[in-house]
Amino acid sequence: MKSPSGIEFNNDCLKVLSHTLLATSPEEGCALLIGSHKQSIGLKQENTLQVHMIWPCCNIWEPNKFNLLESKKNLNSTVQERLSKENRFVIDPREQLHAQRWARKHHLMIIGSAHSHPQGNALPSLVDFKCTISPGAMVIIGKFGEGRAWWIERSQNFHPKELAILAPK
Repeated sequence: MKSPSGIEFNNDCLKVLSHTLLATSPEEGCALLIGSHKQSIGLKQENTLQVHMIWPCCNIWEPNKFNLLESKKNLNSTVQERLSKENRFVIDPREQLHAQRWARKHHLMIIGSAHSHPQGNALPSLVDFKCTISPGAMVIIGKFGEGRAWWIERSQNFHPKELAILAPK
């Protein structure tokens, strides 16, 4: 997927996302973003993602269960020692498969993921960045409900591209 310039949340999707993710506080909440590429209108070529639906997910992160994955991602030991559901999330792969099947059936796709930082700002952490597996949108809801969106590429070196959050037209 090519790097988009913005992300648009249809209807009340951003509000639903914020409420859903912060409901699990003090733990991080997580969800998948289901949507599409916005169609270009006329001569104006847009590269925008549209979120049509929020797919809430359970945070299945557990101590010691994901240590092997995280150590392979070269996280330093001080970061690993402080990991908990309050600053880490893992989406159940089975939920991802169900969401993918549902999205395909409805001619949509998973365009990214979202999670909350109930103790901090809406900025990708080192852990978030290092554990990104594939390119996609990452929306983060901060402790005050503020949302910010990022485009994360696997090959980037801690320089995610911030996406504009656009109002639906």
